[in-house]
Amino acid sequence: MSEINFTAIDYIFSNFRKKEVMISYIKDHFELFQSLLEASLSLEYSNAWRSTLLVGHIMEKNDVLIKPLVDDFIEVLLKLNHDGHQRQVLIVLDKMQLNEEQEGRLFDKCMTLWEDIKKIPSTRIRAFWMLLKIAEPYPEIQQDIKHFTTEYYLKTLSPGIRVIIEREIKKINGGL
Repeated sequence: MSEINFTAIDYIFSNFRKKEVMISYIKDHFELFQSLLEASLSLEYSNAWRSTLLVGHIMEKNDVLIKPLVDDFIEVLLKLNHDGHQRQVLIVLDKMQLNEEQEGRLFDKCMTLWEDIKKIPSTRIRAFWMLLKIAEPYPEIQQDIKHFTTEYYLKTLSPGIRVIIEREIKKINGGL
């Protein structure tokens, strides 16, 4: 990894309020993208989650610049202290094509996030979507996921999110 240009990243966050303006600035100064990308993996940097949010908006699907860092994003996921940062990392990973081993590691971490009912609902639902995505080709794993959709796991979610999850579980059951 190269040295992170925190000064330039902090400049972006302190001088621009609108996400679209930040994205435009980074696209105009694309040399900052690598620093932004590396900052998004930081456990200490206060703007790491915002850096990850911008990475998620700027990156392409299966981005060649992200590909070498996929393992790092998976590894850091449960170490992050900010639920919103975890959610943004999941958004980045959702745009990447993962190999089977990466999917397995991500599945385990997403299950941990989903099971933690103290996490903010937006992080938990993002983890749930990743569980479903990874399990899609594996009906037996889909059946296992159903066991983690009892009232205990759903009680902290909004009624709207609960309906969406219940709809997904019906699909797993064959629409019953």
